[in-house]
Amino acid sequence: MKISLVLAWTWLMGMAVAQTPPEPGLLPGISVVNISKNSPRFASVFPQVAVSRANPNLVAVAWRRYNLPVDTNALEKDRVAECYVSISKDGGKTFTDRNMMDVLRTASGPRLWGCNAPWVAIASDGTLYFGGALFTAGGIVQVEPKAGRAGVSVSNDGGATWTKMTPGIMIDRFMPGLKGLGGGMEQQDTPWDGANGIVDPATGTFYSSAGAYLSASEDKGKSFGMVYEGRGTPSAAFGTVVAARTVLDRQGAKCPCLVVSTTVDKGKTWNESVVAEANAWNRTGTIRYPVVAASPAKAGNYAVAVFQPDHRSVKVYYTTDGAKTWKMATPRPIPAHVPVENVNIVSTGYTSDGKVLVTWRGFKNPGAFNTFVAMLNGDTFGPTVKVSAELSIYPPLTYAGNYGNGNGAGDYTTWVQGSTEKAFVAFPFAPAGAVLDTELAAVPLSLLK
Repeated sequence: MKISLVLAWTWLMGMAVAQTPPEPGLLPGISVVNISKNSPRFASVFPQVAVSRANPNLVAVAWRRYNLPVDTNALEKDRVAECYVSISKDGGKTFTDRNMMDVLRTASGPRLWGCNAPWVAIASDGTLYFGGALFTAGGIVQVEPKAGRAGVSVSNDGGATWTKMTPGIMIDRFMPGLKGLGGGMEQQDTPWDGANGIVDPATGTFYSSAGAYLSASEDKGKSFGMVYEGRGTPSAAFGTVVAARTVLDRQGAKCPCLVVSTTVDKGKTWNESVVAEANAWNRTGTIRYPVVAASPAKAGNYAVAVFQPDHRSVKVYYTTDGAKTWKMATPRPIPAHVPVENVNIVSTGYTSDGKVLVTWRGFKNPGAFNTFVAMLNGDTFGPTVKVSAELSIYPPLTYAGNYGNGNGAGDYTTWVQGSTEKAFVAFPFAPAGAVLDTELAAVPLSLLK
């Protein structure tokens, strides 16, 4: 009798598994490129993608490679923390890869050996900008104070040659009253974490940022002006910089609040807009800041992506009048038979003709996820499309170090930009939990309408 019950239970469980529909793969027309091509001893997360607004064939991906398990106190010879750029001149079909550490490491100042948070930007004239958060090796065990720089390297020949890194944020150019890390004003107090670089497609002005600091260059990164207090990770277009951040307390509002700020004088003065109050969104998650984007096609059009209060879906706030008024839209449900318990790592960007794109992760459990993208058509979203061919699982070695335990050794970004024909999504991917790579999906916009 016991054997019969066991057999019956086994049969029922087998039937249940057999009747569970499989997770869908990629839609026809979506192409995915493995950018990093790692071995199991390495991981690549924190990617960013940029699309030329003047030449849709020019696409660039910034990514970094860490050796596993990550030891933030390892000395130079024992730790790999390097940033790369991959450039495509055929619309994302093929890429040429370059390790950028030879131009990011400089002879003067602190010995900046490691790189994290890489970024890439493309100006309308084809100028390429690349950088990241450069830092000294050794962590808390080194003799000298830990230090870093947010820098930029520039290419004027399509990535064939690059300039030596120029620091964009420096203590000696701080506006009066602005303080460095921990309130200090020594060179080791120079802000560097949370580095980013953006270029205004209309004016050509390049901006370097690190956390809540912002500085502009009018000569393609050769020199920078005064460092002003920023308002979050920025975007720029038509002479305006826009940034988003969380404000914990604000008179007359129930916070934490989502605040979007704009400046037309490179950070000297800012105008602020409360976009959402505490009960309308959820500020928690792996990503450390709201991501905002400025339209390259229409002045005064901005978008910011955040989590719904229950953290099971995302939403996008967007404006077409320079942040005077805001609308909100939510993507359609994810494709059927894709299990999602919560969402994380959301980001937004624009196509070259001004359509809002949003990308995010749907987590089946804390270590396994799929990646999605959707596009705003007017005031409503088109279909939600999965860009990961199958479930991605953080490899065991990403849990073994002392950095990023439980999030893929520092997995903080998913990134999206689009041409007039395709959306490009840069995301980490580790099928079966074997190797964690940076991948780039190219999604025809026709699938998102």
